[in-house]
Amino acid sequence: MRLMQYAGAGVPGGLLRHVEILAAGLAASGHQVRVVLSPSPSVDPSAKACERAGAAVTRLAVRGKSDVGGFVRFRRLVARERPQVVHLHLSSPVEAMPVVLAARCGGAARVITTEHAPTWSPLEKRYSRAAKRAVGRLIVRVIALSRADASYLQHRFDVPPGRIAVIPNGVPASAVVVPRETARAGLGLRADAFPVIGYVGALEIKKGVLDLVEAVSRLAARGTISPVLALAGEGTLESQLRERSQRPGFGLHLCGQLPGVGPFLAAADLFALPSHQEAMPLALLEAMMAGLPVVATKVGGVPEAIEDGVNGLLVAPSAVDDLASALGRLAGDAELRLRLGEAARRTARERFDAKGMVRRIESLYLESVA
Repeated sequence: MRLMQYAGAGVPGGLLRHVEILAAGLAASGHQVRVVLSPSPSVDPSAKACERAGAAVTRLAVRGKSDVGGFVRFRRLVARERPQVVHLHLSSPVEAMPVVLAARCGGAARVITTEHAPTWSPLEKRYSRAAKRAVGRLIVRVIALSRADASYLQHRFDVPPGRIAVIPNGVPASAVVVPRETARAGLGLRADAFPVIGYVGALEIKKGVLDLVEAVSRLAARGTISPVLALAGEGTLESQLRERSQRPGFGLHLCGQLPGVGPFLAAADLFALPSHQEAMPLALLEAMMAGLPVVATKVGGVPEAIEDGVNGLLVAPSAVDDLASALGRLAGDAELRLRLGEAARRTARERFDAKGMVRRIESLYLESVA
């Protein structure tokens, strides 16, 4: 099939990593894949990854309803390439409107969307919700990353349940094992530091990063352990966090945007995901696939991947004391860390494997063109 993947996201993150994994899997299956990515320099690594996987890459974006130039360029690209399926990866619900219209005006008969963060922009204005509903009629299928998101799309935007397919993120199993000492040396961490608590994601308030910093601070104040918090990612909190790292209390390491998370996860003892809202976070699944014991918040699709006390620990969002207690519980119990980490890896392999995700999306394409 001739397939087009569009992602307007201008910053690295789970959405672009998802597109990389999907494009690679589809290209390996013999499909002609064109990936349309933002021209932002921050997206260059994703563009190169897609090209290495065998996909053609075009750099453009439709930046909202006032971006006439982007609208026209995308319409022309769709008209020229004539893809059998145009798959739009949306970072917020409102993003759908101009890019769906551009695809349809370019002659795309089958438009599929993946709603990577449907709860991010609630669209409180009545006319915005109405516009989202109207544009939804031009989409043949909508992929939700979790059952929670599927329910939200159905009840908030009147997406018919028969049009929604729940296909969670999938991640590949790492083929390269990095020794912990090597991984820590590469990040500037002491080999004997314990516990090293890892976080991967945007450094933003909505991701609960400040909650995590405060929780680790409270954990360190108890005096029984000397935790180290390692943050991988970029965002608007970076300068504030860098200033915090200069103060005493506990080790806070800002590792920046990394080309791959494998070595970072190999360096960690625990993984924390303290988000205030999520769909099905790819960073969480990668940590699970790496066999790390996880503490995460009960938001979005997270409880669909983590069962409290079985393959991880769950706490309420913004509950800093509970987050600190859960991290302390893991730090103090080696048997629990091992049990939860092994269970997390089994869950990831059985339910969130990249190959399975690609097969399910490919089947959706075939069904739509039949």
